[in-house]
Amino acid sequence: MKLSMRRSQRDAGVFGNKVMFTLVARIHPSAEEQTLIKRYKLGKLTVYDSEAARRSSATLQEGTEQGGFGGLAKVALGLGKLSLSLRCTLDSLINGQSIECQELPELLSAEEAIVEACKVAKAFLATAQTFDGSDQVLEF
Repeated sequence: MKLSMRRSQRDAGVFGNKVMFTLVARIHPSAEEQTLIKRYKLGKLTVYDSEAARRSSATLQEGTEQGGFGGLAKVALGLGKLSLSLRCTLDSLINGQSIECQELPELLSAEEAIVEACKVAKAFLATAQTFDGSDQVLEF
């Protein structure tokens, strides 16, 4: 599996007084890895969730636990916010995912999370290949 990332920035805001940081990340699984991703249905696996998405998920959970009209309002608010936040899955990274942030630490956090997620996905796929009926012997 290969991961390619491209960083860029642009001026934003009414007077161009803000900087937007952009990361375009794309993974390129081998044909064998692509087959395993499909076989084990890993395409929908979330590999990065923005802070806004995590907060929205917490709001959704609170609303469902609270119940009643107040809970329903929290669920509606959480769903609205969740649709505006960023969530990366293996499928979205295979297709190419663009991440744009106003704060450099959030972009670097996303980049780190994507790199770590690719390492975990690679390890999982390597493990999946060992289920071939052969014996594994461990010595302690």
